Amino acid sequence: MAGKRGGTAAKERLSRDVIVASALALADAEGLDALTIRRLATDHGVTPMALYWHFKDKDLLLDGVVERVLEGVEIPSYPAGSQPEWHVRLLDCFAALLNALNEHREVADLVHRRFLGSTAGLDIAEFAFAALQEGGFGRTERAEIGVQALHNLVVLVTMEPGERALRDSEEEVARRIREKKVVLQSLAPERYPNIIDCAESLVDKPADEGRYRGLGLDILIEGIRARAARQLAEPAEKAS
Repeated sequence: MAGKRGGTAAKERLSRDVIVASALALADAEGLDALTIRRLATDHGVTPMALYWHFKDKDLLLDGVVERVLEGVEIPSYPAGSQPEWHVRLLDCFAALLNALNEHREVADLVHRRFLGSTAGLDIAEFAFAALQEGGFGRTERAEIGVQALHNLVVLVTMEPGERALRDSEEEVARRIREKKVVLQSLAPERYPNIIDCAESLVDKPADEGRYRGLGLDILIEGIRARAARQLAEPAEKAS
């Protein structure tokens, strides 16, 4: 009887929210490979079965982790009567999503595969698609732009220049950076003058990560705006 009461207490203590929060914190600190049902159970001093009560397998746990990340996205809201143009709303939405992804880089790559599997993801997508519809995009292009934009935002936080030192020592990271610089700076200057000129920026982490991500956002939004402008001009060109 005591064992049964202990098992019930563990289930009550390990709510779904507690498990997801622990899983996300573990992935943030040690990487996605460290995130296992057994590791979480050990950290909480329970058997894996206490976690399976809430998540039947790791895949469902990862769904919960992605949902938690997307719940951290602050979907833009504006005062009545002062809603900005569609591309500004889209920029604000993407910026909010990018900030949430950047806070959880180790799990960001999971997001684009599970985005529409949670209410939070659906709400973000609906906001973005409404802005794109106002920009003149049909259903197919809204979907395609949404998918590509999400991929771009994930890449902005997972594939930025430079080396990351999550599991390697700072000395090891610095060594790899030096080696990459030497390789690029040793290229034939008559053939690759611009690569040599940019070598340091190509291998170092951005000095201002916020500016780096802002540049990525600007390129993304301006590309979408340019496409909208071209589509708007096409009927007039055909009519003339």
